[in-house]
Amino acid sequence: MLKTSVTKAFHFEAAHYLPNYDGDCSYLHGHSYKLEVTVGGPNITKSDEMCDGSMVIDFKQLKRKVDYYIIDTLDHTYLNEILPGVPTAEFMCAWIYERLSSPAFGNLRGLKRIRLWETADSFAEVEVIEE
Repeated sequence: MLKTSVTKAFHFEAAHYLPNYDGDCSYLHGHSYKLEVTVGGPNITKSDEMCDGSMVIDFKQLKRKVDYYIIDTLDHTYLNEILPGVPTAEFMCAWIYERLSSPAFGNLRGLKRIRLWETADSFAEVEVIEE
């Protein structure tokens, strides 16, 4: 059985600092964030089922939702004033997931993973684990 998913990448710029942190991040600084949003689809049991024209989600629809509910909110902002908690990469992943999966916001069905790159070689992620 195959599990299908699609991932779309987004970019935004934002500044923050981490209060009560003993290190460089305790000072105001900025990042060029890369956000990856993964949406899962139906399980496929045969290769010919992949040819029925179905898709997990239209990339344009995914882009519209993430741009509207996340990028437009966070891009070129001071995250400490926008987010309801300490803006670590881990907290931001959880906040983005909650926002996109909430019926009040994105209601993005099948949301499987949020990966947020804070630098070119460091990321945090939240992932739905199916039991």
